[in-house]
Amino acid sequence: MREAGEYPRLAPAIRRAGMVALGVWLALGPASPAWSGETLLLTLDDAISVALERGHELGMAAAAEEAARARVRQAQAAFLPAVGASASYTKLDEVPYMDGSQFGDMFAPLMEPFEYLVEQGYLDPSTLEGLAGGTGADRIYMGDDDIYSVGMTITQPIFTGGALLSAKGAAGHGLRAAEYNTLRTEHETRYNVTQAYVLLVQTNAALRVMDDAVAQMQGHIKNLEIMYEEGMLLERDIMQARVEMSAIELDRNSARHGIRLAAATLAFRIGLEPGTEVEAIDTLDESLPVSGELSELLMTAIDERPDLMAMMESVGAADNLVGLARSEFFPRIVAMGSYNWDRPDREYRPEFYDHWSVTIAAQMNVFDWGGRWNRVREATATRLQTERGLELMESAVCLEVEQSWQRYDEAFEAIDIAERGIEQARESFRVTQESFQSGVASNSDVLDASTALRTAEMNGVAALARLRLAEAGLDLAVGVVSEREETR
Repeated sequence: MREAGEYPRLAPAIRRAGMVALGVWLALGPASPAWSGETLLLTLDDAISVALERGHELGMAAAAEEAARARVRQAQAAFLPAVGASASYTKLDEVPYMDGSQFGDMFAPLMEPFEYLVEQGYLDPSTLEGLAGGTGADRIYMGDDDIYSVGMTITQPIFTGGALLSAKGAAGHGLRAAEYNTLRTEHETRYNVTQAYVLLVQTNAALRVMDDAVAQMQGHIKNLEIMYEEGMLLERDIMQARVEMSAIELDRNSARHGIRLAAATLAFRIGLEPGTEVEAIDTLDESLPVSGELSELLMTAIDERPDLMAMMESVGAADNLVGLARSEFFPRIVAMGSYNWDRPDREYRPEFYDHWSVTIAAQMNVFDWGGRWNRVREATATRLQTERGLELMESAVCLEVEQSWQRYDEAFEAIDIAERGIEQARESFRVTQESFQSGVASNSDVLDASTALRTAEMNGVAALARLRLAEAGLDLAVGVVSEREETR
């Protein structure tokens, strides 16, 4: 890899001022009246920090990660006993009874004990009429028309054929995949912010080129007017220069509006409120060469690329889903215990009594017309699809890294070419101006040299921007946060 020279660094005082402004802005918030109508000065690192704090995409990824974490807790809770409670009250239209008209006087010897129960309030007085077999209601009343029940149930799974373990494993893989996706979203946020920031810096640099071109052309037109008054050239030369000035002013106008659009894009990317004015204070030439060879970057991408790691976790989750489908071939065994308070009691007295029960239950799907087999087949096919997707993604990642490497290599070489072009264009313009003053070159030659210089300077700006974007794109493709960002 070729070596790069030292590049100019941003003045420390300006950087510190930008960081102070950022700190105050983060403390007050974008809606604070103290910042209303003012411009926020940002370095690239500042912009990335704000985006990581306020970015919408990262907020969505964090929410998805929290949902995955909740699913893991749900899977873990399924291993523990479930406790349920119930309470009910029933009002009957009348007290339950049995027909006593066929018993005649068979209960006469027992009348005395039943009379005692009536006196104690345990039986309805009309019950004696049914027992006596008289002309009464001929009913033997049992229980009460007010029925209460309060209970608690505990259910503990004992054997599920591996369903709980598979569900927990799938949820764990899902959580790790969500964490990797959050990290990938962070990398994409860094790249998107860098892209927007570099565009703003590039449009600012383009405007400076246009400003210099306007000033240069104004000086040339002034000289032409003097020469015209002295009869040294024709009026058409002045008109030709003024036409060229109009073209330059149109380009400068486009650059000014481009700055506004780029600033709005940057504000959106970092999560600022609409209308917040931002200004980039970094320059395009703050760059360091990429270290390492293509083979090393490919290995790093395969080992560390977050979305590739997330895809691997998806394969693990799919494998657990196969186990979950196969668990349907085994019985489900659960233990259940209950404790209840009911009224009336077992002797139909209007009193509460407690009772408990313990149950061991087994349930198994014996025959479902091939439903279980097809669910296993579906889960197996899904796992195979995910594995094939992982293989395809690995190949795509390698291709993306190689493409990003080639774009970076091309952009790096373009810097030297653009710098030589600028030097040659400046020298050509200087020589042409001197030749024009000496009467050797024409006005058209000066205008052509001016256009060539302006084009060369714009090419230089574009080359620097492409290099910065190529660096960020290579970092995104490899799946790492470059040390250049940490030390810039």
